[in-house]
Amino acid sequence: MDDIPALTVAEVAARIGQPDFHVFDNNGQGRYNRSHVPTAKNLNAHTYEASDLPENKQATLVFYCSGPG
Repeated sequence: MDDIPALTVAEVAARIGQPDFHVFDNNGQGRYNRSHVPTAKNLNAHTYEASDLPENKQATLVFYCSGPG
């Protein structure tokens, strides 16, 4: 995945709230409810629909999870 750029935590924090910058939390609902990145939308990576994503295909999308378990 060399063609997908990585962002640091500081870079994400600096861009939160900017137009066409979207953060998605792929943790379970319970973990999301306990804690998540400000403005992050909870998105189940196994059951999401295209309509859950922004219409602008040029937007920056950030996905994160806490890993297995």
